[in-house]
Amino acid sequence: MDCPQCGAKDVIEIKHRLADHVELYFFSCHRCEERWWDRNGQKLALTEVLELARRTRR
Repeated sequence: MDCPQCGAKDVIEIKHRLADHVELYFFSCHRCEERWWDRNGQKLALTEVLELARRTRR
């Protein structure tokens, strides 16, 4: 994965599985410190991630 901000290849990818089998990925770039979340190829805002986590805990 290349960083969409600076193009660096030094990106950490962490897979998260919430309840109800919801899978998310968190990415973090070491060079520019850009961070983002992805679900099914779509970038998510942190507020969307938190809402998904809240909904799956019910």
